Amino acid sequence: MRRPHSTLASICFSVRVCLSIGACLGLSWAVLGAAPAQAQLISEEAARACNHATPAETVTNCSAVIDSGTVTGRPLAAAYTERGAARTLLHKLDEAEADFDQAIKIDPTYASAYADRANFWNVSRKPDRAMTDAEEALRLDPTLPIGHFVHGSAALNLGQYDRAIADYTEAMKLRPGAAVDVLDLRGLAYHRKGDNVRAAVDYTHLLTITPNDPGTLLNRGDAYLKLNDMSAARADYSEVIHLAPDNPGGWKGRGYVEFMTQDAKGAIDDFSEAIKRAPKDANLYLNRGGALSVLKRNAEALADDDMSIRLDPREPIVYVNRGQVLDKLGDKVAAVASINQALVMVPDFPPALDVLKKVVGPVKKHGKQAAPISAARAKDDWQICVFPTSDMSPPKPAMVVVIDACSELINSDGGSDDNRALVHLQRGSMYRRLGKFELALVDFSESLRHDPNSEDAYTGLGNAYRGLKLYDRALAAHSEAIRLKPNFATAYNNRGNVYQDLDDNDRAIADYDMAIKLEPNYAAAYYNCGNSRNAAGDKDGAAADYREAARLNPHFKQATEMLQQVDKKL
Repeated sequence: MRRPHSTLASICFSVRVCLSIGACLGLSWAVLGAAPAQAQLISEEAARACNHATPAETVTNCSAVIDSGTVTGRPLAAAYTERGAARTLLHKLDEAEADFDQAIKIDPTYASAYADRANFWNVSRKPDRAMTDAEEALRLDPTLPIGHFVHGSAALNLGQYDRAIADYTEAMKLRPGAAVDVLDLRGLAYHRKGDNVRAAVDYTHLLTITPNDPGTLLNRGDAYLKLNDMSAARADYSEVIHLAPDNPGGWKGRGYVEFMTQDAKGAIDDFSEAIKRAPKDANLYLNRGGALSVLKRNAEALADDDMSIRLDPREPIVYVNRGQVLDKLGDKVAAVASINQALVMVPDFPPALDVLKKVVGPVKKHGKQAAPISAARAKDDWQICVFPTSDMSPPKPAMVVVIDACSELINSDGGSDDNRALVHLQRGSMYRRLGKFELALVDFSESLRHDPNSEDAYTGLGNAYRGLKLYDRALAAHSEAIRLKPNFATAYNNRGNVYQDLDDNDRAIADYDMAIKLEPNYAAAYYNCGNSRNAAGDKDGAAADYREAARLNPHFKQATEMLQQVDKKL
C-alpha cells in the first residue's frame, strides 16, 4: 500500500533545556508532570545559605538571609544565586536575572553563580549567553558538575551534540548520583545526533533508576521508531497509554507506528485520541489526514489538512498532502494551487514536484498556466456567478450556468482573495444544492483559503459535511461560523438541521428558535422547527410553526403540505 507524504509527528520536538543549580527542571521533550525533581547538582555554598524545600520557600528563606545583613562575600553571593535559581523555577525571570547579576557582582570568582545564570539563559532561550556563562564557570572550577551540566544543555540547544554528550558524560563521572537528571538529556543529544542506539541505551538505563516513567518511555519509543523497530516502539507507546492515558504522546507515537505499518484505521483511532488531548497540535491533523487519505476518506482528510494549515501554516508538506486530496476529490486547479504553495515556501521541494507531476503531468514546476480571459468576459462571468442565493434551490439549468461562469473565473488568472473567496463560495453553494457534496467541500475549503474568517464558507462547509453524513464535522463547521458571527441566523438554522438528522430534537429546536429570534421572518427556520417539534410529538407546536412558515412565504409548498398533515391528526 502506498503511503502519502507525511511528517514524523512523534519526533517533532520543541525542546527547552532548563537545568538549575538550585533544582533540575527536567524538561525533556516528553516531560509529563509540572513538579520538578529536586536538584542533584547543587552547590554546597548555596545549600548552607538557604534551607530550600520548595521554590517559593527558597525565595522566602534566601530573602531572609539577604535582608538580615549577617552574611557577606561568598555566602551572600550563594544566597542571591539560590534565590535566583528558585525564581527561575517560578519563571520570574527579571527578578532571577537581577539576583544572578548581584551574586556575580559580589563574588566575580563564584563558579556556581555563573553556572546557575547559564541555566537561566537556557530557560530564557538564549543559548549563546548560556554557553558564555557556562564556560566561565568551568574556567573557574573545571570539576564543577553543574558547570558541565549547563554547558551540555547550552551545547544541546546550539546543536553541538558531541559537545553536549561529552559534558553530560563528565557531569555523571564527577557526580554519579546525578545520572537520573542527566541520562535523559544525553539520550536526547544522542537522538538528535542520529545515534538512536545509544539514545535507547541511555533511556533503558534511566528506566532501571526510575521504572515506568512515561516521559522516558516516550523518548525510548521515539528512538526505537527512528531505528525502525516498530514492535519495540509500539510496546513503549502502549505502556505510556497504560500509565498516562491523558498524555497525548503515547497515542501520537503509537498512531505513527500504526501508520508506518499500514494499519491506517488503527492510526486514525490513535491520532483521534491524541487530538482529544492536544487539539492544537497541527502534526496530529496532518498525520491523521494522511491515514484518512489512505482509506480514501478524502472529505475528512481535507478537513484535517485544512485544520493543520490553520494551526501551523508554515509546514510545506501539508500543502502537498492537501493537493493530493483535492485531486482525488476532482479539482485539479485547486490541487495545483495547493502544491504550488508548498513550492513557494520551499523551492524545488521534492515531494511537491513529485506530486505535481502526477497531478498535471510533466509540466513546469509551478503547474499549468492560468487560462487568459478578456475583461468583458470576466465581467459577464462575475455577474452570472455572484448573485444573491436564496433558501430555495434555483432550477438545475440555472445552477449549471452559475457553475460554468464561476469555473471560468476560478481557472483564469488574477482576482483578489476576496473575489476568489466569493466565487468559490458561490460555486460551492451550487454544487451542494446539486448534491455534489465533495466538490462543494473543495470549494468551501478554497473559499476559506482565500478568506479564513468567512462565516459563510464555514456554514457552507457544514452543509457539505451534512450531505456526506459527516455530522461531527458538520456541527464543528457550523459552530465555527457562529463563533465568527454570533448573530448568524443561517448558521443556527443549518446546525439545527444537523441535530435534526441526529434525532436530537431538543438541540435542533433550540437552534431553530435562535435563528428565528435573530431573523423573525425566517420561513425556512419555522418550517424546520416544525419538523423537529413534529418528530418530538409536539403536534400543536409543529402546526404553529408550519402555519407561520406558510404565512411568511405563501409559495412554501412543503410547509402547507405538512400543516395539512398535522391538522388532520389534531
